[in-house]
Amino acid sequence: MPTYNFECSECGYKIDRYVSITYPKKSECPQCHKKSLIRCIGTGGGFIFKRDGFYETDVKQKGDYVKENDDMNKEREERKKIDPDF
Repeated sequence: MPTYNFECSECGYKIDRYVSITYPKKSECPQCHKKSLIRCIGTGGGFIFKRDGFYETDVKQKGDYVKENDDMNKEREERKKIDPDF
């Protein structure tokens, strides 16, 4: 079950609740007791990477893409010299 942020549109009371996804979007405010507690869009959950090397091994740097493009363009030019129909 996710944690949602709730805010009362009448009195401004804010609370975080650990509720199911089917919990009603409007519910009773614990402070003013009106049915004006609205479920807000929260920040969601975050990722926690517990091991080293994720960024270094799984995500390419911007420079790597440029280098690959240059290499492919050079290869394409060389192939055109050999095979004009390419």
